[in-house]
Amino acid sequence: MSLCVQLSLQGVPVLVIGGGRIAYRKCCQLEQEGAELVVIAKQFDACFQGAAYPCITDSYRPQQLQGKMLVIACCDDLITNRQICADAKQAGIFAMSVQQNCGASMHALAVEEAAEYVLAAGTKGASPLLARQILKEMNAVVKETYASRIAMLRKLRPYILQHIQKVERPQLLSRLVRMSQRDLYCIEQALQGKGLQLVCFHGVKEDVSQELENFCAAIEHRKTNLVAAAAFLFEGVSDTSAQPVAQWLQIVKSLHIPVTLVPMLFQNGRYYSRLLSIKSENVRVKPLMFQERSEVWQCLQEVRRESGCANLLVIYHSCVDGAFSELLQGLMKEDVHFHAVHEKQTMDCILSWREESVAILPMYMLRGSHYRKDSDGGSALVQSLQKQNCSVHVLQASCIELRAFQEFIIQKME
Repeated sequence: MSLCVQLSLQGVPVLVIGGGRIAYRKCCQLEQEGAELVVIAKQFDACFQGAAYPCITDSYRPQQLQGKMLVIACCDDLITNRQICADAKQAGIFAMSVQQNCGASMHALAVEEAAEYVLAAGTKGASPLLARQILKEMNAVVKETYASRIAMLRKLRPYILQHIQKVERPQLLSRLVRMSQRDLYCIEQALQGKGLQLVCFHGVKEDVSQELENFCAAIEHRKTNLVAAAAFLFEGVSDTSAQPVAQWLQIVKSLHIPVTLVPMLFQNGRYYSRLLSIKSENVRVKPLMFQERSEVWQCLQEVRRESGCANLLVIYHSCVDGAFSELLQGLMKEDVHFHAVHEKQTMDCILSWREESVAILPMYMLRGSHYRKDSDGGSALVQSLQKQNCSVHVLQASCIELRAFQEFIIQKME
């Protein structure tokens, strides 16, 4: 076993033994790090001409190690490199070697240092070129996936160390590590005084992170005093898109951040009841939005108008006999150009439209599995309308992506 550390060599006395090209590359690295460098060799390659550090033509002797903290054996002779490492160990000096099996106490790793992180990789001398390739691939992943999160965690850490009790820090930091850059940004902004709005969805298994990010950005564009983050109520779905509501509440409680929960639900059911049950002094819960018939009808009329079609068919997912279902059924009685059908009843749906244009709205908050099934342009319902010579346009957008619904939701977040 060995300990991987990052050394600061600024002002550290280092001896390099060897005058070839490999030794020169080592010297360039050491010089760049600010080491106090001395090189000893029987003869020097031309690349050493003009070096800014002492280059002494001499044979190696153990006495030359005196006063040094690190020695690097760069000879082309295995026996000499082994002797250098053995002498260094006896003298209590760290030693590296360009050859394997020399008893060196240190081994150099390929390193990539960015503004937010340092990466290192090594093959224990087997292939330095492969180590560089491994490092290149590691860096590409870290730069794309982690760099922005590291930057946000760096901003949050001083606050946590100053304001959070020591016993609570490990668990809080562990939870923050699992959050996205977007969520970390929201926490940082909330600590600076902006109101935190947690838009709470039932949840989907599919990755809808971009969809959610665009929606939250639209909220913040209209409500500059707020930051918005998405959360899922059902913890059985994937957390690649959003953290569970429970996880969010644990974090904001630890950081003493007030939060408003915004239910992105059509139905007053168990998920909304769950939100109401966690209401407290620092946790506000907004009322359900889609309860007033006139407001829902206004959104649907705008969707139909923007689609350019004469008729609008809504496919929805909620309790068949629930209040939202009743609301939609009531709207059907008021307008012959509007029809709503529950997703489980599409196979039995009979429509009277003939030779008309029909827009189909899969009425789901997110593009989950139900949305994908009902947005299929080749479904039986679409084929049935086409047999009746109707021109069918399936809207390829979730509710939070549709302008009418998005503006209505943001307006309700006052």
